Amino acid sequence: MGGAMKPKHREILRGIEQAIISGDAAQALARIETLAHRFERDGLDADSKAQIEQILQHLRRLAEDSARGTQRAIDQIRDIVKNARSLQTYDQAGQRHNTPTSAVLAQRF
Repeated sequence: MGGAMKPKHREILRGIEQAIISGDAAQALARIETLAHRFERDGLDADSKAQIEQILQHLRRLAEDSARGTQRAIDQIRDIVKNARSLQTYDQAGQRHNTPTSAVLAQRF
């Protein structure tokens, strides 16, 4: 069996994962750039390449899941703001009208 992944590569990959998990896109991108430079400098054998491919697929899925979660949160906030604006509206005569809201609140058990 060929060589294992270099410890520095593994460390940078862990850093990328942590940045993705914490939602720090700028940090994740900076670390990905660092990793790319490392690969150029150090080279990769076939075994390391296969390992890294798997890890990168995992990181891509993690990033996609994170992006979906963020988009859901943004959509919920947008709905809440829109519904809050429509709760109390005033007509031209100064009469207040309450409008029912359809915001679905998350339930915790």
